Amino acid sequence: MKTIREHIKNGTFSTCYLLFGKDDYMIHLYTNKLIHAIVAEDDSMNYQVFRNEIPSANEVREIAETVPFFADRRLIVIYDSGWFKKENTFSAFIPDIPETTTLLFIESNVEKTSELYKAVKENGYVSEMNGLSDEELKLFIASTLKKSNLSISPSAAEYLLERVGSDMNLLSTEVEKLASYCLGNVEVTVSDIRKVTSVISEGQIFAMMDAIMNNDRKKATSLYAELLSAQEKPLRILYNLTNTFFSFYKVLSFADTGMSQDDIASNLSLRPFVVKKYIRLKKRWSYERILSAVKEGNEMEQKVKSGDLEEHMAVEMFLFRYTSVME
Repeated sequence: MKTIREHIKNGTFSTCYLLFGKDDYMIHLYTNKLIHAIVAEDDSMNYQVFRNEIPSANEVREIAETVPFFADRRLIVIYDSGWFKKENTFSAFIPDIPETTTLLFIESNVEKTSELYKAVKENGYVSEMNGLSDEELKLFIASTLKKSNLSISPSAAEYLLERVGSDMNLLSTEVEKLASYCLGNVEVTVSDIRKVTSVISEGQIFAMMDAIMNNDRKKATSLYAELLSAQEKPLRILYNLTNTFFSFYKVLSFADTGMSQDDIASNLSLRPFVVKKYIRLKKRWSYERILSAVKEGNEMEQKVKSGDLEEHMAVEMFLFRYTSVME
């Protein structure tokens, strides 16, 4: 993505780009950035888009070889061609794309062993967008708020990520709400975030886990009430808490083998700040207590499903037990 930003800033574009991955928000964002930087969207002479109907390789080649009409560049955008999942002859044309043409592929599925993928990577630029790192997300939050003359501390930005999660569509919406709410202020605070942002279950589950690990029963029960008001089911909350305790156990187990925090986060699909938080609590939580929470959570879930325990009572018992002072 940094390379694309540099290309846009300098006005020096590759002849071909491939954008793909799981982060639809960033793919959409950088697709639009490239389009607006290369051509005017109403320039029907030099801007062709193939979205629902896949063109033939010959058709694309013919357009690509046409000299731009009273413009510096010609842009061809192709959505989900499917050409990167199977072998085709178009890969041979990639090195011969004229310098005045840019071909932009937006793909859902890509085989990295395909000849076309290799050709684009060698002759153009490939960007796999699977989400930003924690530091990049904080930078996104800070830079977005800066446009409204607002600042935010690193700790407040981290709290926002814990509460909202890392989905860019949700995060950008919440940041815009904060910018509107705090307009005229100097800084966005944790208090502002609590007042303005919507309750997102994943973020709240981690916040509940944080409260439990710090024996803060009042905060844990308050967060539980927020989840209930957001129509979250008690049994699902219990299930997520149990799974989070199991993740806690796995983090500590990996850490004991000497594995780095970044590798642990990657292996367990956790945010790096979550791994750091778990490791910081290692001295306060024994393996026995963590596994006891996992076992008891699973047993309570089964009792609820069999009708032997009411689901609200199950969650309340779990919170009471594991926010008790540890012996």
